[in-house]
Amino acid sequence: MASWSPFLGPAPGVASWWWVLVVPLSVFASMAWKSVRQDDLRGYWPAVTRMSSQIILGMITMFAVLAFVVRVVVPIIPAG
Repeated sequence: MASWSPFLGPAPGVASWWWVLVVPLSVFASMAWKSVRQDDLRGYWPAVTRMSSQIILGMITMFAVLAFVVRVVVPIIPAG
């Protein structure tokens, strides 16, 4: 294995399952955002769960739309 240069290329062995890291990233981002924005801690965990699911569903939706554009719309566009 050649040497790995951080910030220039993906980490070896992680590139095939990077999408799994979306879940903890969205949970931790939601926890940080809600801890700063909530006035009290009542309803904190339901708000974190709701925001995390919105982030994950938004990313899945963006993936589906982009995949549709790349696989269906782009081949239809005439080369000019």
